[in-house]
Amino acid sequence: MLEKIWEKIQAAPVITLFRHVNPDPDALGSQRGLKRALEHIFPDKQVYALGEMSKDGFEMDQVSPDAVKQSLAILLDTSNRDRIDGKDLYELATDTIRLDHHVKVEDLATLDYVDEAASATGEIVAQLLQVNGQHPGSGAAQDLYRALTADSQRFTTGNTRPESLMAGAWLLQEGADVVADLLASSRTSMQAWRYQNCIRSTAVQMQKFLFSVMEPQDYLQYGLAETDARENVFVLSGCADVQIWALFTRCADGTFAASLRSRQLEVRDIAESFGGGGHICAAGIKGLSSVQLTDLITQLAARSLEEPVSQV
Repeated sequence: MLEKIWEKIQAAPVITLFRHVNPDPDALGSQRGLKRALEHIFPDKQVYALGEMSKDGFEMDQVSPDAVKQSLAILLDTSNRDRIDGKDLYELATDTIRLDHHVKVEDLATLDYVDEAASATGEIVAQLLQVNGQHPGSGAAQDLYRALTADSQRFTTGNTRPESLMAGAWLLQEGADVVADLLASSRTSMQAWRYQNCIRSTAVQMQKFLFSVMEPQDYLQYGLAETDARENVFVLSGCADVQIWALFTRCADGTFAASLRSRQLEVRDIAESFGGGGHICAAGIKGLSSVQLTDLITQLAARSLEEPVSQV
């Protein structure tokens, strides 16, 4: 199917790129990397990256509804319709492609390419380019490498497969820089560093489950937006006697957003029972009430004592 997808890309004079709301590095890197690759390979095409959130100096494009209607719309790293950033615009397009690695819950495109075994959408985009004999340019290669290493946690997650490593090797051949990626991913401001220490210092352990509940005053005092505050679940990882960890962030509307992670135990099914979703060992939930949060913590603590059924 990757060859058929490339044929459609070749034939389209206008391409719009969509991804999910509150984008993580895989969503942003895949979108930015594909945009830069297509502009490098097809300098005469009009390629637009759409979405509400600009980050790391990468500004989202603005286009008219008519332009989207006439475009080939490519949706990246998005599992369901409600998660599309710019859903109303995306639904105007009549010719659509999806590239994703989440569990498929619904059809979202004319050509729906979902590889649930892939470690990242960045891996899939790299495969798309490589299989079709394309050279994306060093800038695009760097973006896609960031997407790949972010979601695979530098090739350490259970869904890292030979194809993940081969995609990374190919991106290095195309100009990605390992050291530059490490520096970009490890740099943090002093304010963010202090907030991360706040998360650690307030962490609570129940069984083999470690979590922190952060209030708006906790992150606003460090000048962090809600979306940035929610991205710090990683600071709770690494404890030898912890199997599951989570960051719960109270949002402006009073509800909680949850970021769940684990070593081997599944957390996706629990997230889905609360209206969330994601991957087996990495999932998220939005709109939790205080009562739901208490129930969720209880379930995750109980799950943390279970034996993993397989290496996931």
